Amino acid sequence: MPDDLHRLGGEIADLKRRLDLLTRSSRLSHSSIENGAVQVYDDAGSLRAVIGQQADGTSGVNVVNGPPPPQPAPPAVTGTLGGISISWDGRFTEGQPVPLDWARLEIHAAVVPDFTPGPDTLRATLESPQGGSAVVITDTPQYVRLVARNTSGTASAPSTTVGPTGRLPVVAEDVMAGIVDELALAEGAVTRAKVAVGAIDSDRLAIGTGNLLPDPSFEGAFTDQLLVGSTNWSTAASGRNSARCLKVDATAPTPTTRAQMLTTLPASPGDRFYLAVDYATSTDWQGTPRFYLRWLDTAGATLGYGLLEAPAAASTTWTRPTAQVQAPANTVHAAVYCEAYAASAGSVLFDNAEVRTVITAGLVLAGSIGTPELAADSVNAEKIVAQSITGREIKFKTLTGDHLDVNSARLALLTAGVITADMLNVDALNGKTIKGVHIIGVQIDGAVLRTGDAGSRVEITQIPATDTQPTTGQVRLLSGAATETAPAALYAAYDPATNTSKLRLQSAELRAPTPPAGGAMPRLGGPMAYPGASLSMWSEPAKGRMELSATEISSSAESTLFGSALYDRIEIVSGGSINARSHDGSRAEVYFQNSFYIGTDGRIGLYNQGWKTPSLGFNWAQYGGGFDKVAYRVYPDNTVGLRGILKRTARSTPAVGEELFTLPDEAVPGNTLVQQWTLVVLPTGALGTASAMVSANLTPATGKVTLSNISSAASTQLASGNGYVTWNVRYPLD
Repeated sequence: MPDDLHRLGGEIADLKRRLDLLTRSSRLSHSSIENGAVQVYDDAGSLRAVIGQQADGTSGVNVVNGPPPPQPAPPAVTGTLGGISISWDGRFTEGQPVPLDWARLEIHAAVVPDFTPGPDTLRATLESPQGGSAVVITDTPQYVRLVARNTSGTASAPSTTVGPTGRLPVVAEDVMAGIVDELALAEGAVTRAKVAVGAIDSDRLAIGTGNLLPDPSFEGAFTDQLLVGSTNWSTAASGRNSARCLKVDATAPTPTTRAQMLTTLPASPGDRFYLAVDYATSTDWQGTPRFYLRWLDTAGATLGYGLLEAPAAASTTWTRPTAQVQAPANTVHAAVYCEAYAASAGSVLFDNAEVRTVITAGLVLAGSIGTPELAADSVNAEKIVAQSITGREIKFKTLTGDHLDVNSARLALLTAGVITADMLNVDALNGKTIKGVHIIGVQIDGAVLRTGDAGSRVEITQIPATDTQPTTGQVRLLSGAATETAPAALYAAYDPATNTSKLRLQSAELRAPTPPAGGAMPRLGGPMAYPGASLSMWSEPAKGRMELSATEISSSAESTLFGSALYDRIEIVSGGSINARSHDGSRAEVYFQNSFYIGTDGRIGLYNQGWKTPSLGFNWAQYGGGFDKVAYRVYPDNTVGLRGILKRTARSTPAVGEELFTLPDEAVPGNTLVQQWTLVVLPTGALGTASAMVSANLTPATGKVTLSNISSAASTQLASGNGYVTWNVRYPLD
């Protein structure tokens, strides 16, 4: 007995010694993370970090749900040549330290003081917590705010607003010889006393002033800075006679408008601008290319749009449309945009953009340009805008037959009372008769015919020719409304490359009306408050085509037919039924996006999805005979069905992990969790026992279905080469 007690005491002392060693050792000294992750939570139960395998299959340390960084101190903003310089000294409000999960500092700028920082106002970033400086290119004074972000992407409160600050003026010491062009001259700075005799020739009388855009061919650093952070806009090689051009990817599931602002220009009510741009689209283009000015008031609110719109059809060769637009009342700025309007496929290229101020008679000081300042033949018909010269500008009896070319005086250029009887020689009107308000037997070339000068009216005019499109006629239906930015129009355009003549009916485009005194109008998103719709019709070999473009299409017909009685067709009945019929009138399946369909029996199925057999493991085979094969099927409700009988042919003891079959990706769940099913192993031609059980695991990472938890009876039966299992399961994919 003493020996037993002595031995028992020794064992207790040994166990105590081992327990002391365990309590002093590291808890994870011999541990690892296998195909998983350790999640770190704070004392409030919020997830703060994931260590190990991430949800997307990568491994590492991912910091999430971090607290917002402290508010940055206000920046120092100063003007520079061409823009503003913004500096941050790395400090935060109330002297708070830099957080350990600090990522970057965002610099935001806008023309209004109380703006909310967002993607549209982001101008640059600083990547060092010690601070730094950045230059923002701008023509107008800007307000600046700073936002800090951490590694979780959480934003701080914006800094207080600093500004407005504009670029520095250029003084004589800053100007190199030849660097000052017409863009740098103030209005009225050049008078007759400052113009040399003969200094103004025909090249100086081209329409408008110089190009107002800072980088019209999109080849410089200005464009690179402009596109920082853009996801859809970029530059592409090989522009039109230039090394680069501007490109927008318009791919979208539904028609989407993507606009890129190029710059902001000063403007005044009544200012006229000449717009032109080269564009080319991809072959699969679906949308409308646009180049326009967005009119802004002193508060930055949109007053309307000066629009240059290209045809909606794809144009794979470079084309250059032009337009003249006029600023409405209360305009102080004009923002310049390139845009892919209501586009859903393809891409469009822009190059050689042009915005010029159109000089009208009211902007030239009376007598400042006389005959001595004009070079010989510098003023010809091409330099004079239609209707700019009336009887008031022509000295009495200064125009004689010697001064007029054949057909130079057309009806569209003559104002009532300009030509009177004492100005006409005998037989000056030869072979033509003018009676009352009728003109009989006269062909009028190049004129604009209209039913009135203002208000609701009809105009018949021409669309100027482009590089690829000849001159075409156009009927414009103007409502006279103050909110109308583009009138309704009807015109035909011929494409010689495809031998296609397209007839297009375009509805009017409107801007939001001015709210009544004391009232407010809801702010509508997008560049156009009231977009137009269009209907295009043309013929192709063996078929006639019609294209309807609109934001929304409604029909009050009792039924709408797509197709015809001779072909397969879709019928939409006013009662809410959609029917598909084949050419013989029988019912057919209705397919949606080639993804799923509704059959004639009313059942829903996936496109090209029936029962499919998986790849079987080496030791297994289909049961055969008249029995169902093991197969899988993906259902529209995002589930998968497995059915059939599988037989083990090997005469060996089955092991855990033995592969039964492998499923493809389309039948494998999207998560990382293992699916497990319990199956009964049965002998061929006999009834099995409930103890002959086996589990089957589906591993999402590999798609393999393997054996697990094999009972003794199931192992014996499967080792005989005569056992089988029956599948009849359904599991989710998410």
